[in-house]
Amino acid sequence: MSFREKSAWIALTSYGLVFGAYFILLAWSWDERYGLGLSIGLMVAAVVALIAIAAALTILAAITSPKEANAPADEREQLIDLKAERLSSYALSTCVVLLIGALLIGWNGLLVANLLLASMVIAELVKALAQIIAYRRGA
Repeated sequence: MSFREKSAWIALTSYGLVFGAYFILLAWSWDERYGLGLSIGLMVAAVVALIAIAAALTILAAITSPKEANAPADEREQLIDLKAERLSSYALSTCVVLLIGALLIGWNGLLVANLLLASMVIAELVKALAQIIAYRRGA
């Protein structure tokens, strides 16, 4: 498994775990009156956890394969990244348009803000998954 594929697995795992926990905790304890404070506290904890987990796993991956970690991306890897980024932008654009519609029909702004965060997380998960699939297929 190449270093860049390991990096995609790290992104998929860390985003899935951290923000999966974030949204589960937020859903369990959602209260319209305290939603803002709860969201901010959980988001700070989620960002700190994401940075710690992703950094630790990336350092571990770099230590286990230092030559690959320092090598520049070849044409195939650049193409995989570009295609994954394109799919990610489609997912994010679709979610944003739907959430603008949700705001226009009167949804709670704090809920929509958290759903926008979920849209960004979904886009990152789509990107990592597209990269993993492309590396596995040998594209």
